[in-house]
Amino acid sequence: MIILAVLLMIYLLSQWFAFMFKPYQVGMILGFNGLFVLSVLANPALEPGTIPSQRGQFEQAIRHWQSLLTTDNLNPSQQINLWIQIGNAYQALGLSPSALDTLLQAKSLFLTAQNDTSTATTMKEELAEIGVKLFISLSDISLAQRQDKAARQYLNQGKSLLSSQTPQLIQAILLNQEGNVLAAEAYYAKALAVYEQGIHLAKQAGDWLLATRILTNKTYAYLKLARWNQAVTSLQLAQQQLEPVADNYDKAFSLISIGAWAEQVHSQLSDRFLKLLPATALQNRADLQEIAYHTLTAGLKIAKQLAHSRLISYAYGYLGHLNEIEQHDAEALRLTRQAIFYAKQDKNSFFSQAEQGSEILYRWQWQLGRLFKQQQQLEEAIQAYQQAVNSLQPVRQELAIGYRKTSQPFRERLGPIYLELADLLLQRAEQANDPQPGFKQVLDTIELMKTFELQDYFRDECVTQNNYKQPILKFQPAHTALLYPILFADRTEWLLSLGKGLIQRVSIPIPATILKDEINEFRFELETQETMAFLPYAQRLYRWLIAPLTPTLTTHQITTLIIVPDGVLRTIPLAALHDGQEFLITQYAIATLPSLTLAAPDSNSPAAAKILISGLSQSVQDYPALANVIAETRDIQQLYQEDASLLLDQEFTVDNFAKP
Repeated sequence: MIILAVLLMIYLLSQWFAFMFKPYQVGMILGFNGLFVLSVLANPALEPGTIPSQRGQFEQAIRHWQSLLTTDNLNPSQQINLWIQIGNAYQALGLSPSALDTLLQAKSLFLTAQNDTSTATTMKEELAEIGVKLFISLSDISLAQRQDKAARQYLNQGKSLLSSQTPQLIQAILLNQEGNVLAAEAYYAKALAVYEQGIHLAKQAGDWLLATRILTNKTYAYLKLARWNQAVTSLQLAQQQLEPVADNYDKAFSLISIGAWAEQVHSQLSDRFLKLLPATALQNRADLQEIAYHTLTAGLKIAKQLAHSRLISYAYGYLGHLNEIEQHDAEALRLTRQAIFYAKQDKNSFFSQAEQGSEILYRWQWQLGRLFKQQQQLEEAIQAYQQAVNSLQPVRQELAIGYRKTSQPFRERLGPIYLELADLLLQRAEQANDPQPGFKQVLDTIELMKTFELQDYFRDECVTQNNYKQPILKFQPAHTALLYPILFADRTEWLLSLGKGLIQRVSIPIPATILKDEINEFRFELETQETMAFLPYAQRLYRWLIAPLTPTLTTHQITTLIIVPDGVLRTIPLAALHDGQEFLITQYAIATLPSLTLAAPDSNSPAAAKILISGLSQSVQDYPALANVIAETRDIQQLYQEDASLLLDQEFTVDNFAKP
């Protein structure tokens, strides 16, 4: 429990920094979900494995390459190259942990071979070439895991192995990866220059598919620089680049990737650019719509020729999304249902039968739910959203760290599925004779989102393994209200648990963006020492958030509030809200929980509690000393006497904190 408490503390602090400093975004690196598989060394024994991978049958390719590793006649270069192939294939499937383990094994073999003094000079040159490919792959998977420093380090290791003998194709691949790393570091102008070099070398090497991928990656950098015309032009050039390429899996993949990007830019133009430059934006939107339609249709045709269910599903799904954007609901429904059908036909997947296609299935189920919601078919929409949430479960960790389409936090990337489902469940609860079961479903949904958000942040499912099923509600003391806010785009909802299974809903018409701005200003003023400038914000937030709850709290004689803050509400002390006369903390005893299900309640009496008190009163790292820490910690210690352990100042260390 102590370790879990530390992790939760780190997580909550991270939320504060997340609101202070908006993180950069990586963007859609190399299409949908990974680095394309590099060709193996020229060896007839190894060539058959490239055929399944060229058809997008990465599972079969992995099995074949793994069988080749058992042969006895492979030299170190061939072994390393096979491990790289297997790692890249895992990454193409979005299986990042397996990919990383495999590539690290390849790295170990590479370093051993490189340091072997008996290795011939020609073999050293061959090893250097393989090393470049290995470190490109390691850099790529580091980006997938949002480890940009590691991505840069691996990239530099690959660059150090370049020589005049390095083939142009490998140099082009490395330049593409360098552009990706620069984009991850938010050096977009530099990334564009590097991408341009990579395109030039890729064309010289005759690899039009690689040139297309780099052009597609350039789109992201253009978008971050708000160079909309160039973004559209880049996608048009990428589309043209594919025309002479023979129909195969890579071409279909690239076409669908271009179509997906065109849709994304189309959506952004709809929201932002249209108001600023209407004529230019309208032309760009028309161009993007045409690019998306033609590339997705062409990609679908090739995918059907290959009978590749996953690609067919992607093509149908994105065509459905294009029609959703254009508000052609009937056609969007038809295409989305086709996408769902083919997502379930992925028979050769590493996933179990129940999980087949789930890495893409959730997208189209979510899309289906949105379409039903648009048509006001409440029950059908709820069913589709619940199916999307269920499809996320087997692959949530891969979605968190495996796909490089974006480095957005979980809340921005997948949180909308849970919030939109919660909104629908609230609507249904209000229409029911007894809304209580519906309110509990809403709590379950948001708790599930918080659990996976925490796993996403720590990249580890173990941090939430002690996940309790709403026990806080079962042990809710008398005269205690549990306040559970949910921040929707257009309003803020409170669910108030008042004991004995009674939950009430209070809706406040304050949009999330307005609330966020107000809270950020409040926090900024709180951080300004020796001033009361925060008070107007504290009073305004009280009127918005607390005053609407007061009648209910008074009626039920509530004296204690257990608050489970969410989103931007995590970044402020709600106890500091002010009604014009006094602070909230003087009206109620207040406790704060990160979640209903991530902390085990204690149903025993308070006398049985064991308390750990920690504090820092001294000035550290240019932060001022906190004057009242010593008095506050001593007062709390007096309440519990021998049942309290105190870690103050020099005693407040990581080692002492971790002791049982």
